[in-house]
Amino acid sequence: MMRTRGRFSAPPLAALLAAVTLTACGGSSTPGAASTLNIGVIYPFTGASANQGAAGMAGCQAGITPVNAAGGALGHKFACKPFDTKGDPADAVPAANQMLSSANPVMVIGASDDAVATSPIVTAAHIPNFATIGDPHFDTQTNPYFYRLTPSDALQGVALGYWAGSHNLLSAAAVFTSDLGAQTSVPPLRTKYTKLGGHFTADVTLAPGQPSYRTEVQKVINSHPDAIITEMDAQSAATFWSEYLQLAGGLPLIIGTQLSSQSDVIKSVVAAVGQQNFVAHFHAITPYVALSGPGYDLYKTSLLASGGQIRTPESYLGHPYSISDFDAVAITALAMEEAKSTSPSKYNSLIPRITAGGGSATVVHTYAEGLAAVHAGKTIQYVGASGELIFNKYQSAGRAFSYDDYDPASTSMKPITVISGTALNG
Repeated sequence: MMRTRGRFSAPPLAALLAAVTLTACGGSSTPGAASTLNIGVIYPFTGASANQGAAGMAGCQAGITPVNAAGGALGHKFACKPFDTKGDPADAVPAANQMLSSANPVMVIGASDDAVATSPIVTAAHIPNFATIGDPHFDTQTNPYFYRLTPSDALQGVALGYWAGSHNLLSAAAVFTSDLGAQTSVPPLRTKYTKLGGHFTADVTLAPGQPSYRTEVQKVINSHPDAIITEMDAQSAATFWSEYLQLAGGLPLIIGTQLSSQSDVIKSVVAAVGQQNFVAHFHAITPYVALSGPGYDLYKTSLLASGGQIRTPESYLGHPYSISDFDAVAITALAMEEAKSTSPSKYNSLIPRITAGGGSATVVHTYAEGLAAVHAGKTIQYVGASGELIFNKYQSAGRAFSYDDYDPASTSMKPITVISGTALNG
């Protein structure tokens, strides 16, 4: 979601746990027993990547609100139960095992960078796992219980190279941190950019979190780029761009990845370079979400109504991964209704059909619409807050990207131009 690297700043895990009422009952496969069905939300909730857990919980909490309001799935209400990977595979594996043993989840949301460790455990238990991971390792996976809701980092790199190359920015510099999440975008960026006639004036890798990048900044300045294509975490970005502004006396056109559009990065960089500079120079290429329509309107309403469970819910209004997690809940609940079972082994095979529909399918945008249509015996296609989520043979949903500008009124990035999947496949 691409994986969810650098998602919004998160409150401590204790605050999240205190804010969310969780029921540890397991799933039931019969409609008669109105038990609570747990959704496992497995992300880092503490440590450097704690923002990922906050965004996952925002999507889950917003997702269960309309489902529960409509009576649940087969009469069962949902609850979101967080499990902390701490951003470390050594902690992610026991967290996944604890989630399965203590929560008996009927579906799992997450993880991101830790999915390589957690997903095999979840899917081996035949539990649907909805992930926002960009690791290209998953580009050709065929596990029927794994669903990727967001694009591969490889496609993110292609989108960056396509935009720069097709807009005559043919002498750009690349500046990426050395972490795996950032680096997985770099090879496809280089390939696409070169194919379109681009040449990097500088190609710099930064160790994240350093107190100064003056040497690297000067190298980029000396190369005289017409744009800089980049991904950095909030701390690294604030340091790098502050020093760039000091040494160069100004900033070039800057095109970032989805990470660059996140609130923690925006806040840090605006503080470092000033809002006027940010508005004038910073842009992002992100997975496209229209931020409009009945599905999104419900997401927005549900998210803002969850203020007691989600800290600063307005921070997630344009977050493509929280929005995807929201849709995952509705998709799963509708699959349960179609299967007439809450048993994952019975409803899992219906998930792709819920989103793909067919020639005579009734398009629904909310859980309540879908529930009514299913009860009326209709074939449905769920097109929710994310738009269409049609899974390919590798269980990845096709997504477009957008070129985003900063909107000071909402303090967030807003889509300006949509980049279709067709353009990126060329």
